[in-house]
Amino acid sequence: MATPTTGKHASTQAVATPPVSTPFSLSGHHPAFSPHGPRSVVPSPQQFKKSPANSNTLYGYPSGSGGGHPTSSSFGVGYDSPSAALALGSVPGLSELGLDGMVTPVPGPLGGGVRGDEDERKRRLQQVLDILKTNKGRLSEPGIERLARRVGLDCVWEDHMGSAGNTRTLIIAGSLMSLDIDFSNDVVKKVSLSFPESADIVTRHTQQAGDILLRDLQFSPNESPLTKMLDRFAANLERLATLDKLSVIPGLNCHEAIAGIYESLERLHKWETARLREQDDMAGKSDEYIERTAMCTKSGKPVMHTRDRLGLSIDYWQEKRRLTSIGSKRNIPKTWSLIVECSTLPDYGYTPLRVSEKWISPEILKADPEAEELMLAAVGGPVLGWLEPESTMLPTTEPHNPDAMEGLDRQPDGKFPEVMFVAKFDPPLIVPYGLAVQVHTATNAHMDIYQTSTFDGLLFPQGPNSKAEPGEARVVKQQTAVPIYRKGEKSIRTHNNTLFIDKVDYGQTLSELPFSHPRQLVEMLPQLRQYAFLSTVLKNSFGAQKGVSEEEKKSLRATRKEQFADFMSQVPVADAAALTVDVSLVTQPPSLKLVFPFKARTANIKFDIKPNGAVEVKEQNVLDESAMDEGKSLTIADLGRILEVTEDLGIWAEYVTELTR
Repeated sequence: MATPTTGKHASTQAVATPPVSTPFSLSGHHPAFSPHGPRSVVPSPQQFKKSPANSNTLYGYPSGSGGGHPTSSSFGVGYDSPSAALALGSVPGLSELGLDGMVTPVPGPLGGGVRGDEDERKRRLQQVLDILKTNKGRLSEPGIERLARRVGLDCVWEDHMGSAGNTRTLIIAGSLMSLDIDFSNDVVKKVSLSFPESADIVTRHTQQAGDILLRDLQFSPNESPLTKMLDRFAANLERLATLDKLSVIPGLNCHEAIAGIYESLERLHKWETARLREQDDMAGKSDEYIERTAMCTKSGKPVMHTRDRLGLSIDYWQEKRRLTSIGSKRNIPKTWSLIVECSTLPDYGYTPLRVSEKWISPEILKADPEAEELMLAAVGGPVLGWLEPESTMLPTTEPHNPDAMEGLDRQPDGKFPEVMFVAKFDPPLIVPYGLAVQVHTATNAHMDIYQTSTFDGLLFPQGPNSKAEPGEARVVKQQTAVPIYRKGEKSIRTHNNTLFIDKVDYGQTLSELPFSHPRQLVEMLPQLRQYAFLSTVLKNSFGAQKGVSEEEKKSLRATRKEQFADFMSQVPVADAAALTVDVSLVTQPPSLKLVFPFKARTANIKFDIKPNGAVEVKEQNVLDESAMDEGKSLTIADLGRILEVTEDLGIWAEYVTELTR
């Protein structure tokens, strides 16, 4: 509604007046000059002339009063004032951005006002930022520069004058590191990583790290600048940036702290590998097999910059570890590792990191072990000579007070770094609740005691239509296709597997663990291997291969070419009758009881999973112990070793059945 201005200098200029129901409505019940008097949004002609915003441009925006539309405005229909338009929520464009709900009129004694809802605005902006963070960008010169600046590193471009191919270098620098990336016509040709002020234990690994970063930035045959993403490079660059930002100059080099742990554990691994070579059962074995045995049964294998990932990894388990030769460039075996990193020290109870490469004595063994340690060594192995390095101290910035009394108000020579070591489980490991408590207690780490998931629920998550109630005993059924090798021919047999969980046990997923000494990690490895092996056997037997019905197969065959390929890939079935396999699981201590039809009777075998993933047969009726001929027949120990090799209950059942024909 537009009302013409009245007065001595009457004008035909139309000014918008809000409706009566708005906070700007007039009231005749108060004196004109009282605090509660009427307030009109209509300015006087004198004020209008003096105002820098006239009818054509109000606050720098066109009011829309020209062209025969006196009441139209860029701030909303009928409002020449942005305040009035915002108060009534009529600003165009806010609804398209999803921000119109952020502006709400605020009633008050002055008749109204506008204030943005800051909490809601921050929440929505944070949601946008979280979405943008997941996208690391595509491979390009500006994309890499933006990524480096996003993680807090400095960038400088250096052009090479007179070089062919438009070559230039992006220098990404931190406080302790420098990364040079050479481009030629927007293609990465070379990557060089350096640590100018670091010790030799850090710089000796830079070539390997640079090769990984170069592979992250190279195009594969099926990639182009439109499809090549920076996700892998971003993950490695963020690891470098995190260590760089946590370091303090002078006094704390996080790159050197991690390299020091590697040096100590590498000496230990070499010593253990040399002792294994001296054993009779390792005669004739390859170096790869012996190193893998040390990795899976001793103190693990430390590796710097491996599997396209920068940093220190302590490998402690690997699938198919019993095979003489495993893996290839195309089929790399799955490896379980502890990834050592640094993190900010929280406010409660954790030990700051120490920078040292002397975590274990040069002789590896303890010089004068105590009687109790010797008794434990008879069961668990030699007594290692772990050392306790001195604490790393940072220079304090507080000035010394010469007037303070000696020994009372004396300031310390330095302060502890606010950084700690962290081990990340790769992949995360599912363990029973009791073992999770032991692991966290050994490292003085905080544990989430409110997690109430069961061990089998974490290992085999229930679907949305599951009828099992939480805390009740579960039954997991799965149909698998098991390969059979008979007389040099390969065939397939269907197994109907059923897993019974009689005793409900709660579990936890180990994903991250703070620690202060590498000894803490080494001592927990035997128990971690127990459940790494157990999860492998259960996943292979109940979660790896799911049976597909004929109707599902038909729906998946879209073309004649796919039908022909499926026909050519079929293998004759060795036995039309499917094999029924029942398995009972106990989590602490871990054991598996296997029942299946065997010849004219029912086989019943119980396996105990020991530390370091060793399998021991506790009960069995497959072999006749009285008729065993030593050296010519299968033994009970062989039954356990066969499961260690196959890592699959179905393959074990078929293999043992074939051997005992």
